[in-house]
Amino acid sequence: MAHQLAIAVVHGMGSADQHYSVELKHRVTESYVRGGKDRNEDELVWQEIYWGDLVQERHAHTLKAVNYKNDLAYPGLRELFVDYLGTSLAYRPQSGYPMYPALHARIKEQLAKLATHRRIDPQQTPLVVLAHSFGSVILSNYIYDLQIEQARIGGLIKGLSAFEQFHTLAGFITFGSPMAVYADQPGDFNRAIRVKGAGLTEPLKEKVKWLNFYDKDDIIAYPLKGINEAYSQAVSDDIEINVGSPATSWNPGCHNGYWEDPDFYRPVAQYLGELRGAAGK
Repeated sequence: MAHQLAIAVVHGMGSADQHYSVELKHRVTESYVRGGKDRNEDELVWQEIYWGDLVQERHAHTLKAVNYKNDLAYPGLRELFVDYLGTSLAYRPQSGYPMYPALHARIKEQLAKLATHRRIDPQQTPLVVLAHSFGSVILSNYIYDLQIEQARIGGLIKGLSAFEQFHTLAGFITFGSPMAVYADQPGDFNRAIRVKGAGLTEPLKEKVKWLNFYDKDDIIAYPLKGINEAYSQAVSDDIEINVGSPATSWNPGCHNGYWEDPDFYRPVAQYLGELRGAAGK
């Protein structure tokens, strides 16, 4: 079990449906297996973190209420806008905003499920997180809150395995991420998380990366290293890629094109291969 890799995938906009990452999982796994000798798909243990159901009903109600005349154009773009703006406005750590603890509770629940998988050692298995769009903001905040609590008590949090509190975090892959917009705000948002899990072996620590993928036509996605010194040090690389179909690859519609594009899933598979090689040392 020490040579397995766990991958947690988090979606972005609240309109995502369950099983949104199935195609990405298949493509990454296939590319991973083909990328080296003696690799097999059982070495990658996947967990999808789904939270869309927590916001879909509210957003659908908003869209229906404002379009009572049935005359609003660009319904797809409006849905994207309401998803993004509605979730970001509701997702605040202050009291009176239940969305923040609700989303974090969902992440905690799904990570606990992954930690109990028969091929996962909750004290040793390296964890890689793939976070799309606003999901990267949520995951970053969740990890940050845990790291702050760990620093406050001077160690790991009781009741959670090392795996569940990212003590074995081996990679953070953000794609289509608006995190730069939040990181440039005052307060804790401008502090980057620590990506290198303290519980990893030394060979694995040397391979840990935060890779941030973006398409220059994706107006929600931005590079991160230029925000401040903290992000410059934490992010290994901002990687520009071209994603989407012929109809979307040249415009903002490419935002949801990362999931099935080889420009994204092939370098992800390559990185997982590098980690898997280090895990066996």
